[in-house]
Amino acid sequence: MSKPRIVAGDGRRGKIQAQFKSVMSAFCYLQSTVFVFLALCTHSEVVEQLTYIVETLSKFTKLCVIRICVDKIYFIVLDDSCIGDHPFVWCVLEQANFFRRYCLVGLNENNNEIFLEFEPDMMAKSLNFLKSSQIAESLTIKLTNKQSPCLTFEVNLTSTTLARMCVHDIPVTVVPHKQWRMFVQPESPRFTVKIELPNLKLLRSVVERMKTLNPKVTIIASDNGDLVFKVETMMADMATHFKNLPVLDKDVNESPQTSSVQVDIKKFMDFLACEQLHPQNVTCNIVNKKMVDFYLVHDDFNLHFILPSVLS
Repeated sequence: MSKPRIVAGDGRRGKIQAQFKSVMSAFCYLQSTVFVFLALCTHSEVVEQLTYIVETLSKFTKLCVIRICVDKIYFIVLDDSCIGDHPFVWCVLEQANFFRRYCLVGLNENNNEIFLEFEPDMMAKSLNFLKSSQIAESLTIKLTNKQSPCLTFEVNLTSTTLARMCVHDIPVTVVPHKQWRMFVQPESPRFTVKIELPNLKLLRSVVERMKTLNPKVTIIASDNGDLVFKVETMMADMATHFKNLPVLDKDVNESPQTSSVQVDIKKFMDFLACEQLHPQNVTCNIVNKKMVDFYLVHDDFNLHFILPSVLS
């Protein structure tokens, strides 16, 4: 498939520039369709939080899709091993919590969205540089044409003597409309048990030791608040038990239920890197013997991490 050609935009430039005044707008054509995306943030805390999110995603995958909508931004990761080829990472950001100014012109009025594929590791490196800068005044993110499609990060650096602008270009691939259906949020199945995880940092230290014994870990949860992480070896079994954890959506009229799922321990360790995001809570949602959905909640975003069961 040939790469889409993106060039500078049309007469609507004046309208957008009027909204953003001193901030240059981003216009692009894709097969006769004009796309616009520009976002401005002026708080270092926002850059730091965005950096942590992209850094975490870079541990999961080499390629990621960003879905840009009017009120939300989605980071989506597909994995061939997942059930039905659905996303196995689904992260949703409320754009109003991250950006002071925000402009989007998508495919059309009914599909006012843009889908871009990019390398999260490259974006994380750019954001890390911006985060480490102590004199950053503002950050502008926009869709541009630099011989090929790019997400351009422009940071205004100020000091007592001079003002400078630092620019980082992240190459992207525009996802055609016919492929958008691949990135639809998967429907939530009927979970057998939904239980909150303990502190992720503590859990990570436990699973780190288990990883040396077996490439798979079994997660066992009951709706009385018990959660067990277990690995088996030829010589012995090792298990860590957590008691009295909060249970969600428990039906008091049903008999107690226990669910288990065996997952790839390396991928589970990748998820536990989410501790750097400082979530409010993380829920472990299990479909017995089939899959687990880890749901992370933060004030400004939420993240689903889905792992299918692996054979013994």
